[in-house]
Amino acid sequence: MRKVKSEFGKGKATVVKSKRGRDVTLLNPSQKGAKFAQELRADVKLTNDRSKVKSGGRNLTEVERSYRAGYLDARKDSAKVHKHNKKKGK
Repeated sequence: MRKVKSEFGKGKATVVKSKRGRDVTLLNPSQKGAKFAQELRADVKLTNDRSKVKSGGRNLTEVERSYRAGYLDARKDSAKVHKHNKKKGK
């Protein structure tokens, strides 16, 4: 397992070998959120490493767009709850 600089967010992505010997890039939640936001802005699907366009540059489907938007909304809601609880001193 090795760490590499990611194009998305802060920190480094983790690269692991799959059972078939391929390199698979794993993103942490902040990098995943940054990737999803970039995909929604550009309306294309990107790979986890080096932000290459995946599948010949096809546009995101409605289901893919809604999944990404829901993921970002959930992260935003979670951050609001965390800030509110921190402010209350819990």
